[in-house]
Amino acid sequence: MHILMTAGATRNPIDSMRYISANSSGQSGAWLVEQLNDYGTVHLMGSPEALLRCRLPVPKQVFGSTDDLMSKMQAWVERYPSGIVVHAAAVGDYAVADADESVKFPSGEQGLSLHLEPTPKILDAIRGWSESVRIVSFKAAAPNTSKADLEAIAIAQATRSDSAIIFGNTIGSLGSEVLIVDQGQVGWYPSRPLGMAALVEKIRIMAQ
Repeated sequence: MHILMTAGATRNPIDSMRYISANSSGQSGAWLVEQLNDYGTVHLMGSPEALLRCRLPVPKQVFGSTDDLMSKMQAWVERYPSGIVVHAAAVGDYAVADADESVKFPSGEQGLSLHLEPTPKILDAIRGWSESVRIVSFKAAAPNTSKADLEAIAIAQATRSDSAIIFGNTIGSLGSEVLIVDQGQVGWYPSRPLGMAALVEKIRIMAQ
């Protein structure tokens, strides 16, 4: 079984030196690669930090911007249309309109105004690349999101993206409960480590 793991955060450029990113180290994705390595051929597509965290000699590919990640994921899915995509990367939802990476804005200015525009929704595009690929996705909800709301958000994401499995948590609440939506059924776990262990087992069953 071919498994694609995405990990880390995209970097959408502002100029040749600066970029917009998210607070994601890729640690969870690198850990999942280690857990799943004996159950298929795992390809890690990650940010530079995520690739450094994974010490296993698995196929690795770095990504930069949201558009770059989307292009590379599409190429992988088209090559392995019956594979499993575990999409854990923190994808930037916005990018600077008409960003020019050939210039650098000068420092010392009184201010800098940027116009942001939405980026493509990678998760929602995956099913269009293959009818048989299986999708595992993640949802990090806003801080203080209630359990009922997180459940509703995760189920809506599963329906919208046709994800077989969703791992959901709230930002800034690593010690609190997490959920997994598996084929429409919701299960709650008292801690992130227990939830991640359950997720690994579910992906292993999927890979059989």
